Amino acid sequence: MRPANSSTKKPADKSQKSLEKAALYCGLLHFVSVAPGRFAAAGSCRPTLPFRIFLTLFAYTFAVRFGCVVATEVQMRKVEQTLFEQMKFSEREIDKRRGLFELTDEDAEILRSCRQPVAERLDWIIEEFYARQIDDPEIALIIGDQETLSRLKGSMRNYIVELFTGVYDEAYVNSRLRVGKVHWRIGVTPKFFLSALRRLYSVLCAVIEETSESPLEFHRQKEAILKILFFDSQLVFDTYINAISSAVTAAQEETAEYAEGLEEQIALRTKQLEKLTLTDDLTGALNKRAFREYAQKEVTTARHSGTAIALLFFDLNDFKLLNDTLGHQAGDDLLCNVAKFLRMAARASDIVCRLGGDEFCIIMPDAGRDAAAALGRRFSQLADESSGTPISVSIGVAVTGPKSYCTVDELLQQADQSMYKAKERSKSQKAPGYNSATSFIDCDE
Repeated sequence: MRPANSSTKKPADKSQKSLEKAALYCGLLHFVSVAPGRFAAAGSCRPTLPFRIFLTLFAYTFAVRFGCVVATEVQMRKVEQTLFEQMKFSEREIDKRRGLFELTDEDAEILRSCRQPVAERLDWIIEEFYARQIDDPEIALIIGDQETLSRLKGSMRNYIVELFTGVYDEAYVNSRLRVGKVHWRIGVTPKFFLSALRRLYSVLCAVIEETSESPLEFHRQKEAILKILFFDSQLVFDTYINAISSAVTAAQEETAEYAEGLEEQIALRTKQLEKLTLTDDLTGALNKRAFREYAQKEVTTARHSGTAIALLFFDLNDFKLLNDTLGHQAGDDLLCNVAKFLRMAARASDIVCRLGGDEFCIIMPDAGRDAAAALGRRFSQLADESSGTPISVSIGVAVTGPKSYCTVDELLQQADQSMYKAKERSKSQKAPGYNSATSFIDCDE
């Protein structure tokens, strides 16, 4: 016996139609691109090159424009699809599954013949079925209340009516998939679902036996009912599996998003911690540790590129006296102003650091004596124009490269020595208020 066929034709799947459209457009593009050469090879008049280009561009535009529509149709949101479409069922798949359970046209006809006696006893069937169901305490707990029980009875009425229509097509399959989805949502596990099917089978057989004309007919009717219930159960379990798979996928995506967000948070916190470990809390300039890292990096870069590098060393004059007379807050304000003026005077590539106390330095990549002197003058001008506490600073400069290079420690030592020479000069001049003096020492010398 052959499997039962659908009695009504359903429209082709939208995604399948969309794929067919895409194939048509691609075929058109191929045809207009290749056909002119084929015609010429066959002895026909060969189209001109401009005309061939026009045909190709026309086909390409046509394919792209309508291809976008195709892509939109194929990628419909799930909410706009039936369960049948979401789970990628097809009429061929339905036929295969009916074949697995040997659900034939004859079985469909037998089930259809049972429709009348079942309809006549439908109320009794439903009441008897649920009376047996709620005898089980676990099932009664799942059902929960009278309103839910009433809704379930209404759904069961429709389910039984559809069971005996004899038409098991796309609409029928989609309704059974929905049954599975609803049962999954309310927490009906496979063991409870299968036990419910057994009870339903028992109640239906009790009704059919009363109207059967012979034991043989009753046997065939029982077999047909058993087949359609098995057919339904595998659709319901497919829905269960799909729900579990979707839940796992959603959990994986949520976990991946959480992990990604966590990674971003960790990276952000790491950067913040790195910044804290490399930044002076008071002035916002880089600290001594950062100075070592950046100075070593810039000296290495200068060696590779063959350029000079300058280091300016700043030391505030009589800073302890200012702290003692005006207070530590005034001293902190002065340090912040110095750091601000240093950043304003520096180039974008320069690196401003506070070594500690009242000592600052600036690393100047690709810079020599002239660039260092210019920065010192800009700083002096900014300090002179400020309206706060007068700033008196001594500046030492050391330059290394491009012929030979000293180490970071040697460069710092030379800049420090240059700063002390400038400080001695300022003391000997005894200039009031702001005073800046600069001494240059080249480590190449």
